[in-house]
Amino acid sequence: MSTALELSQVCVGFPLPPRGFLPVLDHLSLAVGEGEWVSVVGPSGCGKTTLLRVSAGLLQPQAGEVRVFGGAPHGKVAYMPQGDSLLPWRTALGNILAAREAEGRRDKGAQRAAWQLLSDFGLADFAKSFPHELSGGMRQRIALLRTFFARRELLLLDEPLGALDALTRTELQDWLLKVWQDLRKTVVLVTHDVEEAVVLSDFVCVLSPRPARTIALFNLSFPRPRERSSPEVQSARKAILQSLATSKANALPH
Repeated sequence: MSTALELSQVCVGFPLPPRGFLPVLDHLSLAVGEGEWVSVVGPSGCGKTTLLRVSAGLLQPQAGEVRVFGGAPHGKVAYMPQGDSLLPWRTALGNILAAREAEGRRDKGAQRAAWQLLSDFGLADFAKSFPHELSGGMRQRIALLRTFFARRELLLLDEPLGALDALTRTELQDWLLKVWQDLRKTVVLVTHDVEEAVVLSDFVCVLSPRPARTIALFNLSFPRPRERSSPEVQSARKAILQSLATSKANALPH
């Protein structure tokens, strides 16, 4: 299996006026294989979004290397930031097509492909609806399909389901897994929901408190779909939560 994303000893920090400096990523390393789903969990404010932005090529590290399919990230990554970021003046179909139009592609082939994608995942009836006419869950579905439609092999998703109620979130987790299984992209998902990470992922990467480094990588080899109440899911969830708690305790001053 080839490596889709590799972060090697990456360091990122930001200046704090007048003379300070805030370290955010501390020699962080992570490798994601092509076609894998890796979820990233860690304490609030530890640097998870910074990790995605570096992986997308939106931030340059002060040290270390970032490689996407062996080269620079530019042109190889689709990045979905927090919130759906839908264009309010465009329909659901128009929002999905925006992913290709940003590359200068505006042809009938792209429109047919977008219609087919909506149809395949049960959204054809909403193709002509505007974002304000859609529920929060429906907006997230459209935003996620737009990300998949961007023709990038590596998708970086920053808390895409974080603003949803528990029932809608569970429904979208199952739906998102189906989309991924059908389209087989490489996914890196940032989430605060450890159970969500366990249900969806091949691997779960646990980050330390800021400045973040990788402290554990859990291999979830049991088959999908996964029952949330199953012993395997609950055992993995417990182990990941324990890893997070231990890291947080070790980071506190004695």
